[in-house]
Amino acid sequence: MTTKRKLLLACGNPLRGDDGVGGRIAEALERDGGFSDLRIEVSHQFTPELAECVRDAELVVFVDASALIAAGQIKLEQMEVEGETARAFTHHLTPASLMALTQALYSVQPKRAYALSVGASNFELGQRLSATVEGTIPEVVERLRVVFAEPLNG
Repeated sequence: MTTKRKLLLACGNPLRGDDGVGGRIAEALERDGGFSDLRIEVSHQFTPELAECVRDAELVVFVDASALIAAGQIKLEQMEVEGETARAFTHHLTPASLMALTQALYSVQPKRAYALSVGASNFELGQRLSATVEGTIPEVVERLRVVFAEPLNG
């Protein structure tokens, strides 16, 4: 079995409206034929157990909904881990603290890491994304196509 060196970690609750956008983005990537070399993991939140997945990746993108940016806005940032410390005794981690935990446990880091946030406004009970957030998925897929097309050696 070959290890996939590119990783997408998507989180969110699919039963809380726009919070489920990470899972919906993951589904869109799984249906798209251009991401066959990508390992995709979806969970309700970023947990310490995911450090093992991060350990094996050279490129990782963390995907989540955000109430801190305007609904429908897409924010893609390259991550820096310097200065971040692994948080012990917690079940929920930020992407940076998950990277720090990976470093603490395995003494490795991916060559590149990104955080992709989609602005969300509806966190009510229900499985439907708002039309604004649903409409971002094709653009997110195209942005991720560019990120994951970048060569890993460099």
